[in-house]
Amino acid sequence: MASAAGRLLLGEISSWNDFLEPDLIDYASLPRRQLKSGKNDIQKNLQRKIDRFCKSNFKSMTRDKLVLLYEELKAHRRLEIPYIEFSKKYSPINNFKTRGYPEHSTICISLWGMQYRFPEHDFSNDMIYALNQFFEADSELATYEEKEHQELKRDKDSISSLIRKIDSSKRQIMQTSFSLLECYLNGLAWSFFNRENKPALSKRKTDLLKDTSNVSLRDKIKKYPSAIFGKELKEDIYRFVIDEAKPYRDSLMHPSPFSAPEKFGGYDKLEKLYNLDKDIVNKTTFGVIEIIEEIEKMKGQNMPAPIWLPKLKAAANKTLHPTQNRDAVFVG
Repeated sequence: MASAAGRLLLGEISSWNDFLEPDLIDYASLPRRQLKSGKNDIQKNLQRKIDRFCKSNFKSMTRDKLVLLYEELKAHRRLEIPYIEFSKKYSPINNFKTRGYPEHSTICISLWGMQYRFPEHDFSNDMIYALNQFFEADSELATYEEKEHQELKRDKDSISSLIRKIDSSKRQIMQTSFSLLECYLNGLAWSFFNRENKPALSKRKTDLLKDTSNVSLRDKIKKYPSAIFGKELKEDIYRFVIDEAKPYRDSLMHPSPFSAPEKFGGYDKLEKLYNLDKDIVNKTTFGVIEIIEEIEKMKGQNMPAPIWLPKLKAAANKTLHPTQNRDAVFVG
């Protein structure tokens, strides 16, 4: 059973029947000669491999705990468990935080092996997908720039399809960039709140960190770094994202022919919805990345960057390089 659980963690099991084999074989009825050869030798070699895997990846995983893990997996055919709970029940994972994984990660064990999931990873992947879609469609649209209008009219359907892809990806980038920023900030608050001596925290600080749904994004950006790291972000780092980009994002999240309330600026929501251009998307994407990078610097030099951040930054650099704004060139 420990071997089956270990093989599953290694990603070496391709079916649940294979995983459940220890429950299906009556080892007591097998001839002694058969137990001493073949499959038994393979089991011993496999167990050594699993022991090495556990020593390399876990701080305190034992065969007894692997058996416990086997029983839990047998009951549900998969396991999704918060990392902190997994650490207490089975074992902490070696170098988990130093590799850039957050403590609020979920451990997912299935026929795909052991994987980690957390919202920042999901949203950054969504952004990367949308950035790649934007890059591909924008690059193809660029091939029409030197053509005469009469020729463009003949390709109207193709051009319209490309523009729809570009517009769709721009909307997705705007929405997910704010979702990424907010879940990143909420994750910082959660980690700090769960590390600190809660009785020593003031009610005001507790409410700020714990009740994330009632704290505005502006306050999270301004107050979380101070509450957690004792440092503040310079206002010019987040001014564009909050004051100029957020109305576009809010118009996407709450579209309406009504204007925004005066206390929120009284802007025309449809105008923001229709006029979301590459420049706004560009500044928003790099603005969000800069906010995250500046907060990461507050952690100190020895702390790793979030594991998802370099890949996202590379996709943004590839896609949003300065070019002519083609939004004004074609209408479709």
